[in-house]
Amino acid sequence: MLKKQSYSTSEVARFCHVTADTIRKWALADRIEVFKTPGGHRRIRHEELLRFLRENAIPIHPELQDPYQRILIIDDDQGSAAIIRRFLDRVRRRVEIEEATDAFLAGYRLATFKPDVVFLSLAMAGVDGLLTCQRIKAMAEHANTRIIVMGSGQDSSVNGRAMEIGVSLVMRKPFSPDDLRRGLAKVGVEVS
Repeated sequence: MLKKQSYSTSEVARFCHVTADTIRKWALADRIEVFKTPGGHRRIRHEELLRFLRENAIPIHPELQDPYQRILIIDDDQGSAAIIRRFLDRVRRRVEIEEATDAFLAGYRLATFKPDVVFLSLAMAGVDGLLTCQRIKAMAEHANTRIIVMGSGQDSSVNGRAMEIGVSLVMRKPFSPDDLRRGLAKVGVEVS
């Protein structure tokens, strides 16, 4: 089944648990981007709605979620990548998983696989993780890609810089399956 490309203000109101009038007010205040049909009806594009929900910490209704998520793991530490893969293999939600162990393969996978979520290690040999994040977010086709960076340190300046460049979440290694579940939920991917 194909997902809808746009929604009426009434549909968006239902997903946000508010009235359609509230959605119109948010649109007038430029909180959510709308367009008008030739008949004058307001519509909100699917990607804009997802952006709005994530930015405002509103749970994403199952009807809006893709039937599967594409997840790319960029890490040269095979142990961490294996933990993520084993966790994702056991979840009920359908996921497609690809891995990259170096910068070249990461670039190739980003272009061909088009992931929804990227797990990116900050400690890959010869790779500046934050610069890589910045380059990913600068690409128009990855503007909505959620990036979860993984690091072993507790450097608050790295966390701050990561959030400034559009990283969705910083996770500390080592992590447990519960950490992965909570982390994915924070970026809008509910798994059970």
